[in-house]
Amino acid sequence: MKNIHLSQEITVFHGRSAPETGNIAGYGAIIDALALPVPLPHTLALISKKNRRYEKDGWKVFTSKHQPEDSLYKQLVFALKYEGVNLLLFKCLFSKLGSKKVKELLQIEPTGQYSRKIWFLYEWLMEKPLDIPDLGIKNYVPLLDDKIQYAIEGQRSPRHRIINNLPGTPGFCPLIFKTFKLETFINANLSGKKDTYLSTIRKDVLQRASAFLLLKDSKASFTIEGENPGNTRAIRWGKAIGQAGSKPL
Repeated sequence: MKNIHLSQEITVFHGRSAPETGNIAGYGAIIDALALPVPLPHTLALISKKNRRYEKDGWKVFTSKHQPEDSLYKQLVFALKYEGVNLLLFKCLFSKLGSKKVKELLQIEPTGQYSRKIWFLYEWLMEKPLDIPDLGIKNYVPLLDDKIQYAIEGQRSPRHRIINNLPGTPGFCPLIFKTFKLETFINANLSGKKDTYLSTIRKDVLQRASAFLLLKDSKASFTIEGENPGNTRAIRWGKAIGQAGSKPL
């Protein structure tokens, strides 16, 4: 890995035109240099030669002072700091490197927060421990930066001194990036507005409307299967569907 140059000057990167000439950085640089079989991130990081920082057309442009060293570890630190956590990339990276090279990476800054994040991700994703003793330091750091990605409150991992705030399991953990549009919808309190609107409608009207829609949906389900049930059967099916989620499996 020492002879691989991750940072390169680009104007076009994998068919995507950069907003200006600059050096590719972070996850994009790692994926390209190591030929990892993963999709490029929706937003790529670029180091500008004009000392300005902005976002445009799927690019995050950083100033030259943000340029990471041309090493895998420093590019990973940059990515975790500014691009969030990319679980698929880390899984493929760990598989490519193997445990020995991952341990070498972690020795660069053994107690640094980004080393601890990489360490935790390795053991969480690969579901096997590295031959590294538990940390004895006191402070915990959250794995996800909740300014970049949506996170849960999480649980502490005493071994890594990491707060695992990932919203899922190693088998299924969808990560969502925070955006202005999503935050606008969340802050709009649509659920509260819905409740306020429905409170103006008589309860019996809502119940009749609900029963009608449930029966219509039930009949549609049978139609999809090419069946033509009577009303009684459709009503029974509708009642069963109406209980979904109300009883533990």
